[in-house]
Amino acid sequence: MPLFVVSCTDREGTVEKRLAIRPQHLARLEHLNAEGRLIVAGAMPKDPANPKAGFYGSTIIVDFDSREALDTWLQDEPFLKEGVYEHIDVKPFNKAFPQG
Repeated sequence: MPLFVVSCTDREGTVEKRLAIRPQHLARLEHLNAEGRLIVAGAMPKDPANPKAGFYGSTIIVDFDSREALDTWLQDEPFLKEGVYEHIDVKPFNKAFPQG
């Protein structure tokens, strides 16, 4: 299946909303992980020691049958629906390492 890098940029001033919605966001990622379709996911904090300082956004690498299937999945992303993400950029990804 094709891999995709999803780069998400947070809207300024949404850190409280992000932290409140985070459990819903993580539940969706846990579901992808259980299906074996999540390669990596994580947030990009402005200060790793202080979540209240805010986030630049998030990056995930996922395995979907098609870009259309990924776009359908993204439509239900809580951070996007609630306005935490200002922009989402999707690019195809060819994994080279680690092998296996």
